[in-house]
Amino acid sequence: MTAANHVNRAIALFWGLLTAIVTTAFALMLTIMAIQVISRYALGIPVSWTDEAARYLFLSQIFLGSVLALRYQEHIRITVVTDLMGPRVRNFVASLADIICIVVLLMLAIGGWNMMERTSGILASTFRLSFSYIYLIQLISAWMMIGLLIGDLYRRIFIRLPAIQNDWSE
Repeated sequence: MTAANHVNRAIALFWGLLTAIVTTAFALMLTIMAIQVISRYALGIPVSWTDEAARYLFLSQIFLGSVLALRYQEHIRITVVTDLMGPRVRNFVASLADIICIVVLLMLAIGGWNMMERTSGILASTFRLSFSYIYLIQLISAWMMIGLLIGDLYRRIFIRLPAIQNDWSE
């Protein structure tokens, strides 16, 4: 097996693991929210930790799920205008959009880093977990999306291909 095959397998494993993490976070959030509703309204016994746990899981799945959506080109986009453009202009506009997204994600990463520093000593009230972990997930997700966008931008500019799905698994 060649080194390229090992790299492709490792990348495919990474994306599979990330998908499993996002799916598990979603399933856990649904379970915890069901516990919250049943315990509060059916049993009359509120469970205090469920609100914060659901919040952590929700934010985790949103940020990490955004990485997966970008990888598979599944983000919502309006293409009425770009569909009318020729391939060169469409490529230029897509490159410009990638650059704008990278700038916004850099601001999101910097904001995440700043908030990590500010909230490192603040703990959740029901289970003693620092709020900085929420912002760590934001920071990691932003850097992963920046990496994907730089790869798309590189392929579009230097290889002269339209933005394609990053399918490393094949």
